[in-house]
Amino acid sequence: MNDSGTRSCIGRTGKRIAGMVALLLLAACTESALFAVNSLARTDNFALVEDIAYGRHPMNRLDMYLPGQDQAPRATVVFFYGGCWGGCETKNKEHYVFVAQALTSHGYAVVIPDYRRYPEVKFDRIIDDARRAVEWLKANGTEYGADSDAIFLMGHSSGAHLGAMLTLNEDYLSPETYQSLKGFIGLAGPYDFLPFTEAYQKAVFGPEEKYPASQPVNFVQGTEPPLLLLYGNNDATVKPINIKSLSDKVRGAAGCVETRLYDDLDHIDLLAALALPLQGMEPVLPDIIEFIGYYAQPYASCKTVLTHG
Repeated sequence: MNDSGTRSCIGRTGKRIAGMVALLLLAACTESALFAVNSLARTDNFALVEDIAYGRHPMNRLDMYLPGQDQAPRATVVFFYGGCWGGCETKNKEHYVFVAQALTSHGYAVVIPDYRRYPEVKFDRIIDDARRAVEWLKANGTEYGADSDAIFLMGHSSGAHLGAMLTLNEDYLSPETYQSLKGFIGLAGPYDFLPFTEAYQKAVFGPEEKYPASQPVNFVQGTEPPLLLLYGNNDATVKPINIKSLSDKVRGAAGCVETRLYDDLDHIDLLAALALPLQGMEPVLPDIIEFIGYYAQPYASCKTVLTHG
């Protein structure tokens, strides 16, 4: 092997080792790990407008990320982070700079809202905050330079549940805002998770007669915006039936859905794959960018895509 080939091999190996270390750190969700990946993300070329109020409560604040100079946003992604709706440890919007960087680097504006959580409130208030953030974007996004006519909802874990509910249940958003939804991207989302297995879930979604209204799968019409459902096959937090049940229901209603299954990823790895050290190691980000790029086009028709891992 010549010198250039040796350097190339060492470079690839070094990047993979660095990526694996970063993945292990991020998987632990430590403050230091998040600080590291977000510090790296902040070196990229995007503009940030912080703590914009979309409601009256102190948690009704959002951050908006815009692509670098001289880039007109191609579409706007609203990202809802997870955390068991507040039932387990939950970070705030400032911890997800790496998600914004992954998307702004491809020309998309990103909105990351904070929202009220259990035990302060139950699901009706949580989803109302999510709704308000999207309505705020539709009404005000263009003033900040975002595209408010091409909106994608995206979330991880319970955040994916929030995005799915807004996408599948048309009653939450105004007709004008709903018409601006171009798609939904769910990372390891719970969409069909009755019966509840955790006490906090019964409290968040109670009383019992309201349980069915908490399940996105119950609102499939076949006319909703296209869905991209991502799942790591090593996920021990969200069961795979959630992805299968929702995708089967959408296809059965002649709706538009794509699924992506990743053999080497678990619940946290799937999100961590969006961080800069890891973006080239798994196809998670390319799959998301391909989906957004296609459905952000005017009059894009539904693709027929088989599940793949």
